Amino acid sequence: MNGQNTAYPLLTLPDDRLKTAASMVTAGGVTADVGTDHGYIPIWLLQQGICDTAVASDINRGPLDRARENGIRYGVADRLKLYLCDGLDGVEPEENRVTDICICGMGGELIGAIVCRSAYVKEKRTNLILQPMSSGYELRSALLEDGFVIREERLCQAAGRVYSCIRADYTGEKTVYTEGQLLVGREMSHENPLYPLWMERHRKALEKQIRGRESGGLDTAYERTVLEEIERMG
Repeated sequence: MNGQNTAYPLLTLPDDRLKTAASMVTAGGVTADVGTDHGYIPIWLLQQGICDTAVASDINRGPLDRARENGIRYGVADRLKLYLCDGLDGVEPEENRVTDICICGMGGELIGAIVCRSAYVKEKRTNLILQPMSSGYELRSALLEDGFVIREERLCQAAGRVYSCIRADYTGEKTVYTEGQLLVGREMSHENPLYPLWMERHRKALEKQIRGRESGGLDTAYERTVLEEIERMG
């Protein structure tokens, strides 16, 4: 299946974060991209024929206007539904038969709040593709506490920094992670060439926290325990 009309230019996703997120979408489904900004992910999915229809939403009109303009530019405007709304509120996932939800480029706490307040993602076992820019610990904690299972994490790099893209869905069962696993993730390939960089980033952050707490005369037992676990993880 190929949705590309040769009369229009072919979109190239601008960085590895978006490429990784797009690669985790269910072929033949309907993807909703929350906080879509330029609409790149749904437009790319439509052009590639991975989705026949897609949804893009944003809380601000400016990004949604850019997504609309790009939909026209790349020849998919008739198959791209746009919603000005907060998170998933107003996206009408049931009506649009959404199978996959992408939320990329936000903080982990905000992503967790958007996902966990949605009844639809739980009822329909929606495939979630979540790429936090920060607060991965908080996102994993919220997902696991609310009954989501993290199926996979893929590491990616953009602007010299390594990120994780999480694929999850709802089962209602609570999975238990260690503190180190909540911080760095568990369901990822250690063979990924970015894995050493990912672990080093978290080691350095913990070492900095330890130094800061020590200088203030504070206890560092928790941070040292997590650091030891992460060092064992590689």
